Amino acid sequence: MRPRGRFRGRTALLVLGDGAVAAALFAATVVLRREIRLPGAIGRIPPENVPLDPFPWLAAVGLAAIIALSLAVTRSEPLALVRERGGLLVSSLLCAGFLVVIFFGGGRAVPRTVLLLYIPVLYVGLELWRSVADRFAPIGVRPVVVLGSGRDAERAASALSSGEVTGHRLLEWRQDLWTFRLPSDGAGGSIPGEALDVVFASDRPEDRALLVALIEESAARPFDLWLLPGLTDVLASRVVTRSLGDLPLVQVVARGAGLPARVARRSVDLVLGVPLLLLALPVLVVVSALVVLDSRGPAWIRQRRVGLGGKVFLLWKVRTMRQDAETGTGPTLASPDDARLTRTGRWLRKGRFDELPQLFHVVSGEMSLIGPRPERPEFVADFERDLPAYRLRHLLRPGLTGLAQVMGAYATKPDVKLRYDLGYLFHWTPLLDLIILIRTVSTVLRGGGV
Repeated sequence: MRPRGRFRGRTALLVLGDGAVAAALFAATVVLRREIRLPGAIGRIPPENVPLDPFPWLAAVGLAAIIALSLAVTRSEPLALVRERGGLLVSSLLCAGFLVVIFFGGGRAVPRTVLLLYIPVLYVGLELWRSVADRFAPIGVRPVVVLGSGRDAERAASALSSGEVTGHRLLEWRQDLWTFRLPSDGAGGSIPGEALDVVFASDRPEDRALLVALIEESAARPFDLWLLPGLTDVLASRVVTRSLGDLPLVQVVARGAGLPARVARRSVDLVLGVPLLLLALPVLVVVSALVVLDSRGPAWIRQRRVGLGGKVFLLWKVRTMRQDAETGTGPTLASPDDARLTRTGRWLRKGRFDELPQLFHVVSGEMSLIGPRPERPEFVADFERDLPAYRLRHLLRPGLTGLAQVMGAYATKPDVKLRYDLGYLFHWTPLLDLIILIRTVSTVLRGGGV
């Protein structure tokens, strides 16, 4: 787990200080080599070698150090723990490696003697700087709530209460999970939710609803949610690189709902969505005319669908059913051989032409090109009653296509679709979006998918 500082600007202070210290020490090392001839070295380096212009060279040195210290995870842990695992030394070596790449890429070279001097100088300088920073902006101790009644929960609570986990303390060990509520920001001195770590250590099916609620809250309140994984969790997830005492620990992050994912998807929506909409307009004119000629009723319809945050919006679709198709039955899930479809509608669904008006929603921001398909409120109420985790789909903007659409079949059950949607939510990457887009084209061409 990663304790946070008691002071709001601690991370920014460390980042700026790391960059400034690294750049200043690099400049000092180069100046020293220009003035002093070292034993075993061939003279002093000439003034024109290794430029020290503040921009871009010294700025690049500072950035290299900032990245190296981030990769070595040196800002989110107590200094004592960073020292214990050699984090600052590893960062110094990484920074030197980055400098070789940066200067070589810029058509310059860093003499070996400069690098050999800079590594220990940087290491000592970072030790001194971090010691001063730790004195004036200490990382503090972060309270932890452990939820669960099993052996692992007991071990976690014991490690925290004994002080074995640096930078953390046990606030509460709750075994009866059905009574748990996160501390609020209200009066009475309770610790605010954003100052907490919550460790979920229960594998009982009846406790899953609480886990879902915690994931939803973690998207709105910036507390950290962690999971003590079992064997199947470890096999299904990435390598475990965090621990609580000696127990493996995995952070639960709705990665697909994070800011980087939202920015990436919105960029793709605009870059691809606008041209696709322009290309679709002539097709929509022809399709709309065919629908009107084939059966009585409007060419397009609007349906209530559940979108981001569980909010209902009106979705445009090309009409594929008879106008009175749901008069006697009410909302009904579609099926591969749906008798309510018109002749044109059956063809439109096979080629996904009925979904083209949703490009207007993509461009406007109500939907995204990629995300879970938006369902009708009547179905959502039933799904959420049977599948509490179904609510987590609403952390994402609904999509024109999604992982469930390219991996499943037309008759894939809602609980199976949900697994694909949650897989996308928790394991999102830009590469996954690219794979979904490519598979969507293949799915449409062969007339498969959900």
